[in-house]
Amino acid sequence: MAQLTLSETIQKVEAMIDSGQGDSGRLYHILEFLKHNKTLYHSDQMYLEKKLQAGIVLKEETQYVPKDILEKIQFLIDSGQGDAGRLQHIYDMLANNKTLYHSDQKYLESKLDSLGNLPMPSTENIPSESMQTSTNAKQEFLEESKLHEKPTSEKPTPATPQREAKIEHTEKLRGTMPKGWTPPENSADLHGIYEEIKTEEQKLESQKKIYDEISLQRSKLSQLILNRQDYEKQVKLEQAKLESQIKEEREKIANQTHLSEEILIQKKELDNIKSERDKVLKKIHSEKTKLAKDLEQQKRQLVNAQLEQEEIEKQIAQEQTLLAKMTTEQKNRLLKQAQIAHEIKQKQDELEKAKKEYEEIVSAVSQEKEKLAEAEKLKKSIKSQEADLISTKEERLKLITLIAKEKENISKKTQEEKEKLQSQNKLRKQLEKEEKEYEKLKQKRKKIEEQIKLKNKKLKEKQAKLKKEISEKDTALKSLSSKKTTNAKTIKSKTKAKATNAKTKSKATKNKDEAS
Repeated sequence: MAQLTLSETIQKVEAMIDSGQGDSGRLYHILEFLKHNKTLYHSDQMYLEKKLQAGIVLKEETQYVPKDILEKIQFLIDSGQGDAGRLQHIYDMLANNKTLYHSDQKYLESKLDSLGNLPMPSTENIPSESMQTSTNAKQEFLEESKLHEKPTSEKPTPATPQREAKIEHTEKLRGTMPKGWTPPENSADLHGIYEEIKTEEQKLESQKKIYDEISLQRSKLSQLILNRQDYEKQVKLEQAKLESQIKEEREKIANQTHLSEEILIQKKELDNIKSERDKVLKKIHSEKTKLAKDLEQQKRQLVNAQLEQEEIEKQIAQEQTLLAKMTTEQKNRLLKQAQIAHEIKQKQDELEKAKKEYEEIVSAVSQEKEKLAEAEKLKKSIKSQEADLISTKEERLKLITLIAKEKENISKKTQEEKEKLQSQNKLRKQLEKEEKEYEKLKQKRKKIEEQIKLKNKKLKEKQAKLKKEISEKDTALKSLSSKKTTNAKTIKSKTKAKATNAKTKSKATKNKDEAS
C-alpha cells in the first residue's frame, strides 16, 4: 500500500470535499485535525485510508520552498499589489515550511499569474530602506500576534517619569550632528516638535495595528467566503440527493398504495371463496352420509364373497395337489426326452463334421482336376511348338535347296564368264558385285542357322521341364486319389454306423413313450 504525506492527504481530502465524495461533515472534521497537526481517531484514520486506498504519514515533510516564490511575494508586498497582510502571512508560512490553506494557495497562484512576465527586481537592486521596512513590518506583525496572544486581564505598565526621561533622552540622541553644530536656543519649540512627532508616531502605530487587524479580518473573511461556497456546493449536492431520495420514496408510496388496493381486492375474493367453501362442505357432508350407507351394503356383500372364496380356495388346493403330481411325472418324461435330444444333437454334430471333411476332400479333388487340365493344356502347347519346329526345319531345307541351286547357277555363270573374260572386260564389275551379294547371303544363312540352333535348344529345355512337371503331378494325383478313396470309404462306413445307431435310439424312445 502506498503512503501519503500530510500535505498530500490534505489536498486529497479537499478534492474529495469539492467533488462530494464521502461524508462531507466527517471529512471537514478530519481536515481540521490534519491542518492543526493533531492525531486522528483510529476509526477516522481507517475511514480515510479506505477512501484514499493508501496509508497516511502524519509527520509533515520538510518542504523546500524556492527563493523565487518568496522574492515574488516580497515584490508584491513592496509594490502594494494585493492584500499586504495576507501576503505577509503567506510569506511567513512558506518561510517556516508550513502548509498553506487551500484558499491562501489559490490566492497566491492568482497573484503570481497576474504578475505574468513582468520584470522582477532582484534583491541587490532593492534599496536598503525597503528591505528595512519589510523587516520592520515582519517584526510588527510578530509583536501584534504576541499582543493578541496575551490575556486581556494584564494591566498596562504605568509610565513613570524616569522612563519618560529615558525615552526623551534616546529620542534626542537619534542621529549625529556635524562638527560646529550648536542646538538652537528655542529649546521649547524643539520640545514641542518632539512631542508632535511622538503623537504622530503613536497615531501611525495605532493605524498600523488597525490596518493589520483589518487585513487579518479580510483574510478570515475570504476564507469564510470560500468555506461558505464549499458548503453551498455540498448543500446543493445534498439537496439533489434528497430530491432523488424523495422521488424514490414517492414511487415507493405509490407502489404501496397500489399493493394495498390489491390486498383489499384479494380480501373480497377471500370472502367469496369462504362462502363457496361453506356450500361445498355442506354438499360433502350429504355425500358422506350416502357413502356410509353404500359402505354398509358393500361390507355385507364382501362377507358373502369371502365365504364363497374360502370354498373356492379349498377346491383350488385339491386341484393344485393333483397338478403337482402330474407336473412331476411330466418333468421326469421331459428330462428323459432332453437326454435323448442331447445325444441326437451330438450325433448330428459328428455328421456335420464328417460332411465338412468330405467337402474339403471334394474341393481338393476339384483342385487336382484343374491342375490336370492345366497339364493337358501344356501338352497341347508343347505339341504346337513341335509342329512349329517341324515347319522351321522344312523352311530351312527349302533354303538349303535354294542355296544349292544358286550355287549351281553361280558356278555355271562363272564358267561362262571365265570364257567371256577375255572378250568382255565390262562383265568383271558385275561379277564382283554378285560375289559380294553371295557373301552377304552366306552371312545371312549362318545367322539363320545359329538362330535355329538356339530355338532348338530352348525347345528341348522346355520339353524336359514340362515332362518333369507332368511326372510329378501324375504321382501327386495318384497319391491323392488313393487317399480320397480311403477317406471316402471310412466316411461312408461312419455315416452308415451313425445312421443305424440313430434309428435304433429313435425306435427305443418311441417304444418308451408308447409304454409310458
